[in-house]
Amino acid sequence: MRMFNKRIRAVAAGAAFLLMLVAAAPAPAVSAAGVGAEARWRREPSDGCATSSAEITLASGAIAETIGLELTQIGASPVSRSIERNVELAYNGHRYGKLSTRAPGVVAEVPRDVGEMVSKGDVLAVIDSMELAATKSDLLVAVETAKLWERNASRERAMVEQGVGVEREALAAETSAAEGRIAVNRARQRLRALGLSKEQVEAVERDGETSSLLALLAPFDGTIVERAAVVGELAEPGRALLAVADTGVMWAMVDLLEVDGAVVKTGQRVEVMLDGLPGRVFPGRLTWISAELDHRTRALRARVEVENEAGLLRANMFGRVRVFVGESEAAVLLPKGAAQWEGCCNIAFVRSEASEGTFRVARLRLSHDAGDYYEVSAGLSAGDEVVVGGSHILKNELLKDSVGAACCEVDHLAK
Repeated sequence: MRMFNKRIRAVAAGAAFLLMLVAAAPAPAVSAAGVGAEARWRREPSDGCATSSAEITLASGAIAETIGLELTQIGASPVSRSIERNVELAYNGHRYGKLSTRAPGVVAEVPRDVGEMVSKGDVLAVIDSMELAATKSDLLVAVETAKLWERNASRERAMVEQGVGVEREALAAETSAAEGRIAVNRARQRLRALGLSKEQVEAVERDGETSSLLALLAPFDGTIVERAAVVGELAEPGRALLAVADTGVMWAMVDLLEVDGAVVKTGQRVEVMLDGLPGRVFPGRLTWISAELDHRTRALRARVEVENEAGLLRANMFGRVRVFVGESEAAVLLPKGAAQWEGCCNIAFVRSEASEGTFRVARLRLSHDAGDYYEVSAGLSAGDEVVVGGSHILKNELLKDSVGAACCEVDHLAK
C-alpha cells in the first residue's frame, strides 16, 4: 500500500471542498448494540494491512476546525470491566412448586386463592377421590387377612412342634402369611403413591379411616401464584391445580453471547436494571452458567439470584444485567466516536506531534466495550490526541485512494 500524503491547500477549504466532504459523508454507522458493530470491535488487526503507515496532511491546523474535526487527549485510568446483556426474571426454581393430584377425582374445596400467603402444610385444595377410598379399604382388608394368616401359621407350627401337625401344612400356612405381609406393604405403597404421608397411612390402619378426601398441602412457605382448580371440576393426575412460589429470592435469566463464555464466571457481581422499574438497580451474583449453547439462538444461558425483600420483582419482567468481569488499574480508554472501521481493521486518527495538520492512522486492538468507551490494548498510548468528532471525514479521505490499492487481503474483505 502506497503512503498517503494528501495536502489540501487553503483555497480548497472553500465551498467546493465542503461540498465534496458532504457528498462523501458515510451512511450512519451501525450502533454499538448492532450485530455488525458487535462483531467488528472484537476483530483483531490484519497482519497484512499497512494502514498504520498512512498519514493525512491538511494545509494547516486551522483547516481541521473548518471541516469540523474535534480532538481529545486520551488518558489511562482504572476501569471496571463489565458487559450488559438482556435478562428476564423468573421464580426461584428451588422454591417454586406446582400442585396436582395423584388420585383422580373431583375438586371438593379450594380454601385458598391466588395472591394469598401460605405456610408449609396449609391445605390449598381438597380432592374427592373414589380411588383413594378404595385403596384405603384394600389396605384394611390386607391387614386383617394378614393377621388371620399369621395366626394360622403360628397354630400350624405349634402343632408340628407338638407332634400332631404336618410340616407341609405348616409351610403352606407360613407361605400364605408371608404373602399377606407383602399384600399389606403393597397397599401401603399404593396409598403413598396417591399422595398420603407415612403418618396418614399409619392413621388409616390405626383408625380404620376410609375417607375419599385427599388434601393438597403447601410444600413450603410462599405465595399462591397460579390457580386452575375449580370446585366440581374433574381433577386428573399430572394437571397442575395450583402453584406456590417463595418470591423472597428471584432468578434473573441472562442470555450471554457465545464470546462471553471466556470472561464470565460464577460468583461474579452483577447489577440488574428492569424496564418496569426505571432508576432502580438490584445487586446480585452469577450463580450458574449453562454448559451448552442454545442450538437455535446460540445464546449462553446464565442465572443470577436477586434478593426481593420489597416484593418489587415479578416473574417475566424484562431488563438488562451488567456483569462485572474484571478490573483494570490503568486502561487506555478511547471514546467510541473516535474508532472507525476501514475494511479490515479498527483505526483511530492521531494528531502528529510534528504538525498540527497531520494525522497518522493508528491500527487498534480493542479489548473491552466499556459503555461509551473502548479499552485499547494496542495501537494508542496515554497522551495521544485523537480525532473524536468528524473522524469519518478523515476515513473517507483515506479510503479514496485505498480502493484497489490492496490495502486488505481478499479474505478480510470477504468478511
